[in-house]
Amino acid sequence: MLKCELFTALKSKRVIFLFLFFILITGYDLYQNYTYNFHRYLTGEWTSKPTGEDLFHPCFASFISASHIGRLPQMLMMWVFPLYPLFAYADSFALQKQCGYYNVLLTKADRKKVVSSRLAVAFLVPFLAILVALVLNFVAANIVFRGGTSFLNLEGQMLEEFQNFFFRHPYEVYIAYIFVFSFVMGLYGMFCAAVTFFIPKYVVLYPVIFFVWFLIMNIPYSIWSVMQSFTDYSSTEMIVSSIYYTVLMIATTVAAYVYKVRYDEL
Repeated sequence: MLKCELFTALKSKRVIFLFLFFILITGYDLYQNYTYNFHRYLTGEWTSKPTGEDLFHPCFASFISASHIGRLPQMLMMWVFPLYPLFAYADSFALQKQCGYYNVLLTKADRKKVVSSRLAVAFLVPFLAILVALVLNFVAANIVFRGGTSFLNLEGQMLEEFQNFFFRHPYEVYIAYIFVFSFVMGLYGMFCAAVTFFIPKYVVLYPVIFFVWFLIMNIPYSIWSVMQSFTDYSSTEMIVSSIYYTVLMIATTVAAYVYKVRYDEL
């Protein structure tokens, strides 16, 4: 059931649209970094292409780095974040519940498999969509910004050895961030699906999901600290925020699973 549900979801128009949207905003951000770095060369002020300290490091030019903080792509990703996993798959239970499809499904399949499959797919769909988009963006950045070494001198401003490690091993760190970012989105997709089990009504579901996200973003230890590479967040902020976020996502998912399997009636 999981495999069938996943392939059906990945082939849906919603997921394809979401993936193309991710490609668009990550590509636009890369273009902004390109124009910033190559402006003097493109206007003829420089006779040769920038390189070395005059050009962003490929990891720094990629999407989930400090180079794009404050730009439109970053704001779209940060403040509209819950919409992506909801739109891709997580809110599908609400529609299926309203039209009676879910009840019919439970008469033909094991309840545990149905619930666990939906939660798993709600994690995998946004995880895979953003993972592929970020990998493609990273590959493109390594082609366009080949030879660049600049981090805008941020490496000299870091006080913790933990932070300096990022600049000594940028490729390994950035690849890790790609998976962390994708994992965070996947977890939120699973969380959204879990909340949908409790609140299968769009008019209530979306405000609740966005409220929780804004709350998560504005607490002292924000999950955003582990979603942006080469920033000045401390190791304490990153560890504590990761624990808070993961516990909330997993606890809600477990509660939803227990509720749907043991107590919810057709």
